Amino acid sequence: MKAAALMALVAAAAMAAAGGREIRLTPADDWFGVLHGGGLQPGDRVILGAGTYTDARRLEMNHRGTAEEPIVIRAAEGARVVMKRPDARQNTINMAGCRHLVLDGLEITGGSAGIRIAKQGDHMAKHLVFRNLHIHHIGGVAITANHPGNVYERLVFRRNHIHHTGGAGEGFYLGVNNAADGSTPGYICNSVVEGNYIHDLNGEGVRQGDGIEIKDGSYGNIIRDNVIHDTNYPGIIVYGTDGKERNVIERNVIWNTGDHGIQAAADAVIRNNIVFDCKGAGIYARTHQSAVVGNLRIVHNTVVTPGKMAVRVLRPDDGKFSGRIVIANNALYGRTAMELIPAAPVDVAGNAGEGMLEGWVVTDASMWNGTGVLRRDFVGGQRFFPAAGPTLVGKADGRFRVEDDFNGTKRG
Repeated sequence: MKAAALMALVAAAAMAAAGGREIRLTPADDWFGVLHGGGLQPGDRVILGAGTYTDARRLEMNHRGTAEEPIVIRAAEGARVVMKRPDARQNTINMAGCRHLVLDGLEITGGSAGIRIAKQGDHMAKHLVFRNLHIHHIGGVAITANHPGNVYERLVFRRNHIHHTGGAGEGFYLGVNNAADGSTPGYICNSVVEGNYIHDLNGEGVRQGDGIEIKDGSYGNIIRDNVIHDTNYPGIIVYGTDGKERNVIERNVIWNTGDHGIQAAADAVIRNNIVFDCKGAGIYARTHQSAVVGNLRIVHNTVVTPGKMAVRVLRPDDGKFSGRIVIANNALYGRTAMELIPAAPVDVAGNAGEGMLEGWVVTDASMWNGTGVLRRDFVGGQRFFPAAGPTLVGKADGRFRVEDDFNGTKRG
């Protein structure tokens, strides 16, 4: 027992020497003084007790952990921790130059943006994890990483709940818009946006309201397993990667957008998504800023858009696509399954549904009534499994088969 106690003391001393402090705070403590600035050290763990944390000052975090010892700021087990700006004159949380930091389990509300991420001097923001956050009733965008000249690398946004934004209204605004003033653009790369629930980005005063927006030049990002509905603009929109690694959009479910379900200009893999009841096309591709339509792989998606186009691809103005497009093994139900510009370099194979290029028709009576109108109970019940019979099962083209499905189940 003495040996065990000695070892525990040695371990505690080593942790302290490495900066591995545990700091417990409540709203009555000087929490602002701890979180603001760059005072936290690698390995520190800040645990916030239940209550509302509010301060009129500008909260900016500059903390930098390491890969071996990240800094963690989290809610105490079972505690509701609310970070609330008293007004929308400033963002609720600003993060400048942070690295190897985890933000976990907080509720964020009241500011101009929920979280705004940027560099500090030459220190780029990277290796950050945002998980289990509840961001709502914000004056602008929920989470932004969109400063010119910034390179955002290896950010992870996981299992966050985002709703009721304002202003531009995006859930995630990642990367930098083309700057009219000629300033250096920025981008996000090798990052993950997964398992988030994003909805109601279409309220009064919301000008745009994309669910997840990945700006031009951003590359190697994965957008997967998100649930997105009731947005003003597309549920997911990506531009192009400037020839770098493609972005992947997979296993998302999207419905009731005020625009398209998924919009991608170029350089993307779009697979195993379910999109339905959108005001625009289910999946839409057009030239956007410097991204020229092409290098798209649209496979194994289910798109149900009554009265609309399931998939729409627009030719660039000069008629020159940036790369080959694959549209294969999708289940497409709409007024028109696909609208493709003639002479586009497109491989179309293994698709099933109604209104196809070759005039294919659906034969599954369980999904359609006698007039050819999609049954509303099918959409409302979200029954998107293939029915027994010849309509979908076995129709895929093996050249474009993917290994698993929307649920992560291995395909036969």
